[in-house]
Amino acid sequence: MDAPTLRLALTNASNPDDTTRNAAEEQLKASFAGNPENHLFLLSQELADEVAPQEQTRALAGLTLKNFMTSKDQGHATKLANDWLALNPDARTKIKANSLISLGSGSKGVRLAAAQVISKIATIELPKVNEQNVSQWEDLMPTLLTNIVTPEESPAGVTKKEAALQTLGYICEEIAKLETDCLASKSNEILTAVVAGMRTQETNLAIKLAATQALSNALEFVNRNFEVDGERDYIMTVICEACTFTGPADQVAKVNEVKESAFLCLNRIAELYYNKLPGYIQTLLEMSLESINTQPDEVARAAIGFWHEVCDVEYELIDDSECHNFVKGASTYLVPVLLRCMTMQEEGQDEDSFNKSTEAASCLVAVATVVADDVVQAVMAFVKENIGQPNWRLREAAVMAFGSIMEGPDSDKLQDMVQEMMNFLVKYLDDPEDLVKNSSAWTISRICEFAPSALSQEAIPQLCHQFILAIPKSEAGTAEKLCWAIHHLSNHVAEDATEDRSPNALSPVFPALVRLLIETGDREDATESSLRATAYEALNILMVTADESCISTFLTPTLLPMLGERLNATFALQPLNADDLNAKNEWQAYFCGALQTCITTIVPPADSAAANPLLAQDGTGMTVADKFMHLFLQVFSSQNTTAAQEAMLAVGSIVAALPNGQFDRYMQPFGPMLVACLQAVSEPALCVVAISITSDISNQLKAKMLLYSDQIVEVLLSSLSRPEVDSQIAQVHDYIKPGIYSCLGDIAMAIGAGMEKYLQYWFTALQAGCNAALLMSQEVQQEGGYDEDTRYYLNKVMEGLLDGYVGIVQGLKDAEQAVPGASKAFLQPVAFEQGSLVLLRAVANDKEKTDRVLQHAVGLVGDLADNYPEMRPQLLQEVQVLISQAQASEDQETKDYGKWALTKINGGE
Repeated sequence: MDAPTLRLALTNASNPDDTTRNAAEEQLKASFAGNPENHLFLLSQELADEVAPQEQTRALAGLTLKNFMTSKDQGHATKLANDWLALNPDARTKIKANSLISLGSGSKGVRLAAAQVISKIATIELPKVNEQNVSQWEDLMPTLLTNIVTPEESPAGVTKKEAALQTLGYICEEIAKLETDCLASKSNEILTAVVAGMRTQETNLAIKLAATQALSNALEFVNRNFEVDGERDYIMTVICEACTFTGPADQVAKVNEVKESAFLCLNRIAELYYNKLPGYIQTLLEMSLESINTQPDEVARAAIGFWHEVCDVEYELIDDSECHNFVKGASTYLVPVLLRCMTMQEEGQDEDSFNKSTEAASCLVAVATVVADDVVQAVMAFVKENIGQPNWRLREAAVMAFGSIMEGPDSDKLQDMVQEMMNFLVKYLDDPEDLVKNSSAWTISRICEFAPSALSQEAIPQLCHQFILAIPKSEAGTAEKLCWAIHHLSNHVAEDATEDRSPNALSPVFPALVRLLIETGDREDATESSLRATAYEALNILMVTADESCISTFLTPTLLPMLGERLNATFALQPLNADDLNAKNEWQAYFCGALQTCITTIVPPADSAAANPLLAQDGTGMTVADKFMHLFLQVFSSQNTTAAQEAMLAVGSIVAALPNGQFDRYMQPFGPMLVACLQAVSEPALCVVAISITSDISNQLKAKMLLYSDQIVEVLLSSLSRPEVDSQIAQVHDYIKPGIYSCLGDIAMAIGAGMEKYLQYWFTALQAGCNAALLMSQEVQQEGGYDEDTRYYLNKVMEGLLDGYVGIVQGLKDAEQAVPGASKAFLQPVAFEQGSLVLLRAVANDKEKTDRVLQHAVGLVGDLADNYPEMRPQLLQEVQVLISQAQASEDQETKDYGKWALTKINGGE
């Protein structure tokens, strides 16, 4: 493709005609596939061509170029970065040169596109340094800083200075997401250049704004400057000057942007350098309050945001000696200002509005979580004064203020206030102002979540009757909040429920609430404000509260078959478009989720003499379980991940409900579905559920599991060997490998002697996992190596591996009855010396392990000592420290594990 052809294709790529646009996009893809270097160079050339007829095409060229270097998917982004680095260095140099030239364009859109291209290339190349610590784009920062500090004395020079500042800000923002210090050596120059653009002497507001925004992004890299009093003072002075900047009267909008950006800098400083604020906090309090009271909405919001950020930091430091209690000291002055702002609602404001009043309400919530009881007096004085006012703004602000203090203060101290205010809140569900209704529903939900104990046993059903009246006539947003209220009330009642399922506060209204939630999910507007999803979540929690009477008279005879019929009806739906198909899949997911909870609730405990309703037969001999398994199997054919996940969980409820061994009758049709879900490692949530259900089925089927285990074990081991599995632990917290390790142990316990054909494969897989865990543990404990996601994942891996070994040891012990000497298989080096013992040492040396990991570890030690007396001396020598750690734990269960393991090592029972 040549330059004119590329330009035409870019033009056509913006054409509203689908045929023209699609053809152009395919043409551009083909050009890149045929010659990537030439295609990217032509894009950069188009971006830099000042005589090109269309600015839009040039900007599109830049955005297209940027998109060849980045992706929201981390794996794909890494591939694109590697592809860029694999290009001919000369081609990359030309592309970078064209991008830098474009910063001087007369078109703002082109400059912006060029800044994004440069920042993406910088993100790839700056962290890549050679042995001399020279990056692959070493001259980038000096070039940008020169354009900022010593610009050409011309309009073009001013334009390029602004663009260079924007670019610098983008680069700092992108690099901050990476774990690299590649900008540390340039921090002084970056800070000098940026602060120079913010000084009062800078009269160009575009430059002042770009510099202020760049500083906000660069703050993460100037920690050394913040350690020096004089440098920190200067930075804070410049920022405060920008916060109170007056500027020309004819450029008010731009001046306000500068002020807003300056306050956002302070927000970032509160997050990064909280411990450096004591010398400035009084000035910041006075300045922020003045701005909240007098400045336009966007500036006031940013000033409020500063205190919101301080609240967030102090919430994490509560009861910590490093907490300076800034919010507690400021609350006397801050809270009245926030309350006044909350009365400044816009006309027509709704729950999605974003303005000073909503920001103030959000900040008040944060203040309450930090200062707790100290906020109550001031807020309640405001609430009592305004809750009954005819002015809707005042009564809505009072309602919001009351809801804002539900989390933080002692709920016992709120009890009288809740009872006093509840009549107003229920009354305002019928208020003529929609915002008052919505805020009342939100506040009721907050009461039910954070202070449900303030509601008496008699008040709960009375409140639920009000929900039954209000939800059907409320708009979706208000109804959604009231569904959350039911959700939270159900949680509260479930926590206090007795094992004998005696009547509770929700029993009198249980059937009516269930019908209400189902009818709410059927509303035409149920897709708005997540109403349908919230209604079904509330339904699932509500069902858990059912007492014996509700189960026998409503759940089992009425709700269970009704949900089954509704799920069955979805199979007849014929979607006409993608929206119809999504709706069908969502309904199936909701019904499967509700059925899972319903089945779990109605099935009596295993030691109960009560009949199991799933085993009831109809005239043809089909059981209730048969019918539901037939329905769930049909859901898998939809090939929708969410629906399949819920169906898998529903199957799990059947597995748990049936007597041991009886799930065998479903394995022939269900087995292939299970294997398919186990193979779906690209859908971690579904895969993890399938692994968990495999464990449950193993425990259910016992020795019969051997009939189905070959393919299952093959898939599980295959997944362990795939490098992409669990490669994105920071983005995805549904971990597959830990679940597989644990599942192998469950299969081993189920099949006993039948595991012989798998043992060598299992030991090899577990050994590889142990070595990986050891390496991970060493890395995360190195100075500067700690990473929260890696730490959490490591704990899960250790738990899974330990579960796997415990299952095999116990399974081999059971196998001894059929095959004498079977347990000796664990004495192989790959299982003990080079496997489980490596793991136990790693756990012992891990200073950040959880009590749960420690429990699993000493549990394995105890099992090994019990099953292999000859190991006891070595275990005592190697892992005595583990037992000591367990006995020294503050957790009683961990102490008990340690005591039990020590008893086993000493040969006791």
